[in-house]
Amino acid sequence: MGLLDIILGRQVQVALPTVLAIMPPEAVAEIQNGRLPQLNSNNIFLKNGELCHYIDKAILLKEKVQKSYVRKGGGYSMPGFFKGTRVHMNNGRTDMKENVITEQFRGILYITNKRTIFQANKNAFDKPHTGLTALAPYSNAIELQYGEKTYSLLVPNGGIISAVMDLLH
Repeated sequence: MGLLDIILGRQVQVALPTVLAIMPPEAVAEIQNGRLPQLNSNNIFLKNGELCHYIDKAILLKEKVQKSYVRKGGGYSMPGFFKGTRVHMNNGRTDMKENVITEQFRGILYITNKRTIFQANKNAFDKPHTGLTALAPYSNAIELQYGEKTYSLLVPNGGIISAVMDLLH
């Protein structure tokens, strides 16, 4: 973003980072062939009868609204009618400006036969598949909607996650 963009108030699209895959290619091939692989993981605790079918890096995108207030105007004061008093006149206003910032949180996405788990330092989540309302896959991302809450995740391949969810349901 250059100085001219700031002066004219133009918004510039920021390029999203790419996510490198850590999932074995054999497991991806199994998913594409219509079978769910069973992956071992020491980082999450599985419940009884729970199997992990997907492990890969992901970046959670979260929008945050920043508000800034700008005080404009001026005023003056003059001596009052009585000794030791002053009259203050002010004509100002406050302008509020909202800026939308997209925060990025890196982590690992796990999909088991019962839950979707995003392990990260901040904004981690653990959601059961029974609460999944909608799924929107993209070439490098996926949106998971659980009730009123939507999680936008950058992943190596959104189609693979969609295929895993289709095989689970």
